[in-house]
Amino acid sequence: MATPQSVRYLNEIRALNALFRSGGMSRADLARMLGLNRSTTGNIIANLMADALVVERPDGGRGEGAAKTGRPGINIEIDPAGATFLGAEIGVDRLTVVAINLCAQEIRRISRPFPIFQQSLEAGLDQLAVMIAEVIEALPEATRIRGLCLTLPALLDADGKVINALMIGWRDVDLKALITARLAARFPRLELPISIENDANAFAIAETYRDTSHSAETVAFLLIENGAGGGIVIGGRLFRGSAGFAGEFGQIVVGGEGFSAGRPKPGHLESYIGKDAVLARYRAHGAATDADLDQLIAALGAGDASAIRTVREWGGGLAMGLIQLSSVLNPGVILLGGSVAQLFRFVAEEVEAAMRREFLEGFPMPKIEISRLGLEGPALGGALIMHQRMFSIDESAIYASAQPIHLFQI
Repeated sequence: MATPQSVRYLNEIRALNALFRSGGMSRADLARMLGLNRSTTGNIIANLMADALVVERPDGGRGEGAAKTGRPGINIEIDPAGATFLGAEIGVDRLTVVAINLCAQEIRRISRPFPIFQQSLEAGLDQLAVMIAEVIEALPEATRIRGLCLTLPALLDADGKVINALMIGWRDVDLKALITARLAARFPRLELPISIENDANAFAIAETYRDTSHSAETVAFLLIENGAGGGIVIGGRLFRGSAGFAGEFGQIVVGGEGFSAGRPKPGHLESYIGKDAVLARYRAHGAATDADLDQLIAALGAGDASAIRTVREWGGGLAMGLIQLSSVLNPGVILLGGSVAQLFRFVAEEVEAAMRREFLEGFPMPKIEISRLGLEGPALGGALIMHQRMFSIDESAIYASAQPIHLFQI
């Protein structure tokens, strides 16, 4: 049975969500949206203000039912400084840490090259802890940090342990325990909830969390870095599958040997379209042995024949993967992210034509777009995952004991 305290908690979460999605509103409009009387709504607002989660903004405009003359009303808005959330990405060749405020706005970012595949596990985590500490120390109030989410290209178990991170060479790593110990040594008084997430899932959250335009459809995300990962959002919610591994599009088997020896499995999609694969292909077509992605893109802009041949072959591999992905999921939109996604604009028409040739007559063509996020998308997604948790209903709290429930305890 729900208690008065749990009902209060539920209404406060509903109010925070309404204010977050709307950008702020009057007390009267909030009461109407929540279906509560003004007295109850006033108590909710008072509690949220006491917790420094919302603020009053004088002259904030008039509510829907307000008179059109006289003094403007007062809006209730989320206080950006009310809480901070951290996200971090462990990439193949870089580490990134992002901080966002309670309005889900980015307030701090650090990104540094770091070839983690060539370094020891300890060295990589030591460097990441240094960067996280740097961000924490730059914040005005570390006590208002409400969580940290680490993202990486890996299969994870239900507790966030790394089962297999092929692209960075990690297996059976209790990442949460290792990073918790490092941060506790630096900040012994800071209680920091820590979560671990697949980088492509975090990328999917970053793309959809604040953009509701795709909330009613199926959206597939393909994150292409050294390898390739993916995520699926259906009706605005991340689809994880039975064991949490849904969306591993880089492991679609397309046959052959691929074009990347080493980390990706031969014949899997990422062995055709990942950065390691496309650069190996480019070098095989005559580029310098140290040619990188930026040089490939510059050569494409200059009309270099070997670069054009490389990206067309890359597009052929991409089309094979997207055909299978589309045939199974029938997404309305496919979003391509990561450093390699920018190659798509050079072969978009060819990829879409190849897909249409293989689809059954009448099968709808998904819209294919390049992500608007930069390379820090997974780290931002990690921070947004922690933000989402604070704004979500903790069902275990609804039917808990009659002890007071506070938003900062969920």
